[in-house]
Amino acid sequence: MSKIRIFLIGMIVLTCSLAFAMNAAALYTTLPCDDGDGVLTESEVSNEICDYMLEDSSSTLDDVGDAAYIFTFWDGKPKTVTDYNDREVTFYRPIERIITTNPDNSRIVIALGDLDKMVSSDECTRGDCVLPRDSNDKKIATDAWEALQIYGGGQLDDLPETNTRYEIDYETMAILQPDIVLDTTSANRGELIEEKVGCPCVEAGSGFTFAQNYDHIELLGAILDRKERAEELNEFIHSKVEMIESVTSQMDENEKPTVYFAPRGATKGFYDAVEGRDFTRTEAVYEPLTIAGGRNLAKDCTGSNINVAPEQIVVWEPEVIFVAIGTWDGESGVGFVTETPELSEIPAVENDQVYDCFYPYCRGKPIDKSLFNLLYMAKRLHPEEFSDIDLEAEGNEIYKQFLGVDGLFSELVEYQTFPKELY
Repeated sequence: MSKIRIFLIGMIVLTCSLAFAMNAAALYTTLPCDDGDGVLTESEVSNEICDYMLEDSSSTLDDVGDAAYIFTFWDGKPKTVTDYNDREVTFYRPIERIITTNPDNSRIVIALGDLDKMVSSDECTRGDCVLPRDSNDKKIATDAWEALQIYGGGQLDDLPETNTRYEIDYETMAILQPDIVLDTTSANRGELIEEKVGCPCVEAGSGFTFAQNYDHIELLGAILDRKERAEELNEFIHSKVEMIESVTSQMDENEKPTVYFAPRGATKGFYDAVEGRDFTRTEAVYEPLTIAGGRNLAKDCTGSNINVAPEQIVVWEPEVIFVAIGTWDGESGVGFVTETPELSEIPAVENDQVYDCFYPYCRGKPIDKSLFNLLYMAKRLHPEEFSDIDLEAEGNEIYKQFLGVDGLFSELVEYQTFPKELY
C-alpha cells in the first residue's frame, strides 16, 4: 500500500466521527474534490487534503474525508448498483446515515454491523418485527433489546419513526439527513423519495427463496461496504440449507409427505374479513417447507395472497398440516383444525399430524424465521433423519448471526413452547 493511501486511511479514521455528525443529505451527482472527469486521482485528493489543512480550500471537512474514502475504497469512482426494481442507483458519497422503511432491510443492516448508522425506521422495526414483544406490546427478552444499542444510545424503539404501513413522513426523513433510504420493493416510490428526501433510495427486500435472501444480503453488503460480512452471512445461511438439503434431496418424492401450510394461522377460522388471515391462506412457494422434505400441495396455485376453499384442502388430503403462530405468546390455531368437523377426515387430522410452526411474515419475510422453519419442519417431517439436530442450539446460533445476541431463542421458547417438543 502506498504512503498516500496509508495517509488517506488515517485521515478517514481521524475525520469519520466529525463527518458523521456534520453530514448533510443531498442527492449528490458529482464526486467531492473531483476536477470534473468523474474519477478521483491520488493527486486530486492529496492536494485537497493539503489545501484544507492549510485553510486554503473551498472543500468542507465532509468533502475531504469522503474524497479520501472514495479514492481508497472505491478506486476513486462512483458506486452504482441495480436495485430489486431494476433501478440504477449511483452513490457519490460513502454511507454514514441510513433510513430503513421495513424490517427486512433493518434486519440485514443490523446483521451486517451497521445498526449505529440507522437514524430512523418504520413502525415495525421499532415494534416487534426485529426484536420480540408479547401480544400486549410489552417487550420480552429485554436483554436483547438492551444489547442492540442505536447511535447515541437507546434501543430500537428510540429511533424516530418515519413511516408506517400506509404513510411516510418525507419531511422528517429529510431533516434527518440520510445518505440512503432502503425502501420496500412493493411501494415503487424510489424516485419520489429521492426527490423529497434528497438522497439515493434503494428498493430491496427478502423473499421465501434462499436465492432471494442471498441476493438481498449481497446487495446491501455492496452498498454499505460490508462485502466480507455479507459473504460470511450468506455462507452461514447456506450451511444450514445444505445441512437439510443434503439429506432431503436424496429422498424419493414418495418418501416426502404432502403438506398443507397455513402461514397466516387459523385463529380466525375459515374467513377473516379484515386481513384474510385465516386457515385458507397459503403460499405456493415456501422453500423452507420443500427443502425440509415436504410436498407443498399449493405449489401449482398462481398469484399472490392465495386463498383456497376449505373443500380444496379436504380434497388434497394433506398428510401433514403446519399452522403458524402469529406472536411469541399468541394463540395456536391447531385446535381449530383438529376440532372442525369439516376437516375431521383429513389424514393429517386423523393421524395427529397437525403442528404449530413459526410465523413467516412480519411486514416482510424475515430470513431468521425462514431458517427456524427450515430446521423445525425438517425435524417434524423426518424425525429419524434429523434426530441429531439440536433445535435450541441452532436457533440461538441463528439469532447470534443476525442480531449478535446470545441465548435469545432459548428465552423466546419459554413464551412459544411448541419447539420444545422436538428438543
